[in-house]
Amino acid sequence: MAKLQFDHVWKRYPDGTEAVKDLTLDIADGEFVILVGPSGCGKSTALRMVAGLEEISEGKMIIGDQVVNDLTPKERDIAMVFQSYALYPHMTVADNMGFALKLAKAPKDEIARRVKEAAEMLGLTEYLDRKPKALSGGQRQRVAMGRAIVREPKVFLMDEPLSNLDAKLRVAMRAQIAQLQNRLGVTTLYVTHDQVEAMTMGDRVAVLKRGALQQVDSPQRLYDNPDNLFVAGFIGSPAMNLAEATIEGDGGGPKVTIGSTTLAIPDAALDHYGRVPDYMGKKVAVGLRPEHFFRPDGSVPDGQRMRAPVRLVEALGSEILVHFDVDARPVITEHTREAIEDTEAFAELERTAEAGSQQFTARFDPGARPQVDDTIDVAFRAEYLHFFDLETGQALR
Repeated sequence: MAKLQFDHVWKRYPDGTEAVKDLTLDIADGEFVILVGPSGCGKSTALRMVAGLEEISEGKMIIGDQVVNDLTPKERDIAMVFQSYALYPHMTVADNMGFALKLAKAPKDEIARRVKEAAEMLGLTEYLDRKPKALSGGQRQRVAMGRAIVREPKVFLMDEPLSNLDAKLRVAMRAQIAQLQNRLGVTTLYVTHDQVEAMTMGDRVAVLKRGALQQVDSPQRLYDNPDNLFVAGFIGSPAMNLAEATIEGDGGGPKVTIGSTTLAIPDAALDHYGRVPDYMGKKVAVGLRPEHFFRPDGSVPDGQRMRAPVRLVEALGSEILVHFDVDARPVITEHTREAIEDTEAFAELERTAEAGSQQFTARFDPGARPQVDDTIDVAFRAEYLHFFDLETGQALR
């Protein structure tokens, strides 16, 4: 086992493309870190530079206490798990798992012992004599994991290993990989574009945008305290609702006006976003998580509740997602464009922006389920508001 360090690492291609930009990231011995971001953000390139499959243009890659820039993949003592499994179809499960050890001329009894231990760990013992074509997708991915485990490397590298599996199996494998990593204690760098995977598996999550590191933190702190509009819009499912708003004030303290709704900004929000009073009379971007909406009773004044036409209701069993219209202009910037990978969804957002409106998403208990085209009252717990500079995209902390 060993720590892994990116020390001001760059990747430039001959055509001038900068896939990774000045990446500095320290991963502790035994830590499980997730690299996440939209397609093309440089996360797989960063992983491949650790593996030695991509040359480093500038900076240092350090495994343990050794700079490995000039070492071959074999010399780096890493093990990689790919999206495609990369199993040899003519070999049995046991032979696939032990092949790297065989190439390294490890003793046969040592290979057999390690393969047996890994198979027991992964629930593959009864499949050791089968070939990959006789296995399910989940079983093949476990074989690929076993092949990495038997090598007992310093670092595990995983490049979107679950993306070929169906949704139910992905959930099961997420838990299995997290438990396995915790048991083995091997330093692990895991790449995914699925931020649900990122939030449920790693000790820390590193968010990339266009090759640049945006924020690295524990999953919960990343969710609760995004550093900028990109992280706010990318992390969370459903995504954070973002709207243009105006900070106003009188003797009663600062308020935020979102469309026709005005909310007093409580001290709890100002404790997190201390620069909000500096924006008095100015426009900002405000973020509202779906789970912090509620259906108000008579104690909430009219001006602090939204009258919302319901456009879609998604019933998920334990909760419902309600999509409703609001008269608040969406945030249309480079930061939000990068966070929304669906180009059609962003184009629709641009169209609604012209009318100064958009749809918000709220998460409610399923008890009082509204119907499509109903107009309902919706309120928001203002202590959970997030505030960002519209131009720089930075959080107003």
